[in-house]
Amino acid sequence: MNKVTLGLVFLVVLLGFLLLTTDNGCMSSKAGQPALKVPSAFGDQNSTVTVSASESRKYEANEFVTVAMLELRGRDKELLYKQLEVRRQAIFEQMNKLDIQNADIEQNSVDMRKEWSYDKGTRSLTGYVVSQSFAIRSSSRPVAAAAVAVLSAELDVEIERTSACLKGEDSLRKELVLLVGKKALDKAGSYAESVGGSLGKVISVSENGGNEGFAYGRTLSSVAKFNDYNEEAMLASIADSVSISASIHLVVELLQ
Repeated sequence: MNKVTLGLVFLVVLLGFLLLTTDNGCMSSKAGQPALKVPSAFGDQNSTVTVSASESRKYEANEFVTVAMLELRGRDKELLYKQLEVRRQAIFEQMNKLDIQNADIEQNSVDMRKEWSYDKGTRSLTGYVVSQSFAIRSSSRPVAAAAVAVLSAELDVEIERTSACLKGEDSLRKELVLLVGKKALDKAGSYAESVGGSLGKVISVSENGGNEGFAYGRTLSSVAKFNDYNEEAMLASIADSVSISASIHLVVELLQ
């Protein structure tokens, strides 16, 4: 047998051996474990649980803030400032009669602007306007309604709004945020447990909250100042409660 024949015989034997080995490997795979192992998702360091939680609570308002603007017009600046002082003192006296103390009335700075008239392109000074705003705090809705009624009767006073507020709001908001955080963690733990896992470290927390109930009473129109006010309607126009809400977006590591 020459070298060429021997080479062909060797190749045939080698091919047969390879085919036999492959068949045995396939049979072994079918009978035992899979040939390819898919990595477990829980083993991945990037596996996380992402949840959101929110809560909103309504509280009875315990403070009311009325914002009003005193405005006077005239041609004499010095006289206007003197008149403003007299009117300011009158407002304080009126509020004192309602048991609103001077300490509960916040005064902002006095503003002054010029008024002009125009005739055939010529501008002429017609006078001045001086104004000052006040934030008046009341401890109850009836007192706030009475303050609005008194101020609305003054022709040189404009009422901007009456707001329902909460004393100690920061403390209440903190309690709500802590509650929402625990709620989010409990939810994340339940999801992890449902797939046989557990929670690892907190990766990120984002918070979003707001004061939904910082409601404003209706602003009185100028016409209302010339009419007898309806006490019940005045009281109803002021909000009686404040809602505080908080929401948390939580991402936590998922372990197995």
